[in-house]
Amino acid sequence: MSDILSLLSSLRQMTPEFISNFCIVNGSIQKLDDIENMGWKEYSLRSRLNMPLHLYKYFPNTLTEQKNPETQEIIKTNYSHKSILNNEVFLNTPLDFDDVYDSDISISFENYSRDRLLYYASLCGCDFTACKELSEMAYQLSLVLFQALSSGKSMLSVFNTESLSKSAKLTLENFTLCIENALLKNTEWNNAIAQAVQIEYNDLIRSIRNTFRISCFTTTPFSQRMWGSSYADNHRGFCVEYQIIPDDPKYQQIINNLFPVIYCKKRSDIEKQLIHWQDDLTEESLWSIYSHGVLRKSIDWGDQNEWRLLLPGAHNQGGFTVPFFPISKIYLGNRMDHQHRKELIDICHSKNIPYIGVSRDSDWYEMQECPVLCENCSNYLSFIKRKEQS
Repeated sequence: MSDILSLLSSLRQMTPEFISNFCIVNGSIQKLDDIENMGWKEYSLRSRLNMPLHLYKYFPNTLTEQKNPETQEIIKTNYSHKSILNNEVFLNTPLDFDDVYDSDISISFENYSRDRLLYYASLCGCDFTACKELSEMAYQLSLVLFQALSSGKSMLSVFNTESLSKSAKLTLENFTLCIENALLKNTEWNNAIAQAVQIEYNDLIRSIRNTFRISCFTTTPFSQRMWGSSYADNHRGFCVEYQIIPDDPKYQQIINNLFPVIYCKKRSDIEKQLIHWQDDLTEESLWSIYSHGVLRKSIDWGDQNEWRLLLPGAHNQGGFTVPFFPISKIYLGNRMDHQHRKELIDICHSKNIPYIGVSRDSDWYEMQECPVLCENCSNYLSFIKRKEQS
């Protein structure tokens, strides 16, 4: 951790030109261009070769309240405990993360509309480049579509679909159907085309947000930023150490989808690529969504040295749990009260998991392993004795 903090300090003192061209990946300075040009396979291979022996995840150890829809009863669940008992990790949507830039890939609706109308114009042999306004482009397209309908043809027949993939053809069919449905409701042509483009845009944004789910890990159990945040409920939670087993076939899906985060100052604009990839999502396009979005964070967060597990997410669910590597140790937060400490120690004993408390270093602003096991601590023993007598 001290090495990463030194890197961050050095980078902040360098010129803006230098900072914009370099990044931090897995604790080392890399050329940003080199990282962006690697592609999925090379970055994945390098990730596996440089994977740490252990990864760590912080948990708040708090109760979550949910209402039973049938009985209206309030149910309280400690999902942090469940993660230990089931040896599972939760993969969440990036919309719930604390960094407002996290996994954010923004697409301007105006730019999207212009690009899609130009795309459809190219398929029907029209030239809209002289059109300055979107309304002009929509009007020109409406003339072509109206002429087809007037001559007894379908709207779809206007477009040249020979070179299109099956997915692109379906998108085009939906586009024309949306226009036809709007026209049946006496919508004006320009508005009908605008509505069809809006539906496509909404589908694209929804698709990007539901492409993946994320579970986050770090490489140290002593991060003050992690302990002192909602991740570990301001030192009242705990941190789980996972043993990485790269060669076991049982964990290959996890290994293949576990990557270090790219920390840099520069945000990439892949708006045009995303618009074109709407019809054909390839390995290359998916990797660009990962490398320019979900795996990229501001260098200000570089001390977290984060690794992320990325898995495809279902469109109709916020997140899901998956089995993870074996738990090799649990670190108890410095401010965890005795009752919660006892509950967690009991779980550790039942699962045969070693544990240790986390204490403050007396000479440095750093967290460290407590030199005394909780069960040998006089304060903890007094609590246990009082509890047994009550």
